[in-house]
Amino acid sequence: MPMVQTRHGALHYLEVGTGVPLVLLHGNTYSATTQERLAARFADEHRVISPDLLGHGQSARPEGLFSPRYFTLQGEALADLLTGLFDRPVPLFGMSAGGISALNAICICPERIAGLILDGVFHQVTTATVDAHHHSTANMSPSWHRYMGKQHGEEWWPLLNANIERTIEQLAVARTIVAPCLETIRVPTIIFQGGKDAFVPDAQAHIVASAIHAARLVYEAEAGHLIAWRNPDAFRERVRRFLHEQVSSLFAEEA
Repeated sequence: MPMVQTRHGALHYLEVGTGVPLVLLHGNTYSATTQERLAARFADEHRVISPDLLGHGQSARPEGLFSPRYFTLQGEALADLLTGLFDRPVPLFGMSAGGISALNAICICPERIAGLILDGVFHQVTTATVDAHHHSTANMSPSWHRYMGKQHGEEWWPLLNANIERTIEQLAVARTIVAPCLETIRVPTIIFQGGKDAFVPDAQAHIVASAIHAARLVYEAEAGHLIAWRNPDAFRERVRRFLHEQVSSLFAEEA
């Protein structure tokens, strides 16, 4: 299995396609494998690297991960992966917890990140996010539990899900800022937000978008959490245009 050693243990990753590198980061309780169809959409122009976040899939499960430092640790491990795999800045595409991890990584290694594509991210965990997690867990079907068991291991999956819920609760109680250096970000950034996103209140997405210099907010009033899955072709084309227009130097280098 392809692995990169980080300060918090090994990160497993999948790779598909050739061309300009693009790092794809899944959300909480998902894995690199669950994003294979999404990665394939970009494989015609990109070498897509999809890591398992810490605690997920085949990646390390470090002690102390499920704590108020959860996103800090994810960002540190991601920063180490970027330094280990690439010798130039690359764009990151992060969904939900993957996007928050990317926002923590850029605080550590801004020189390794060429642009940010963020889908369903927040500045601070709210009670709405806690409630959405509880509702999601309560309504998971047996078939979904079996599928997640295959992704993470049958014994680990229920522990992972419960630990994520407890961590989100801790972050909400502590009112922890999970995206800590937004004002310092100077790379091209596009943020996707759905008006019916139960996990991310509109106000949270607007805080992130307004704090990052020249960030572009794409708002779809009828969309829920993670716009990437709502209209795949339209989403792919919007991201493609963003990368070509805003991170175009990478494509020139590749050519």
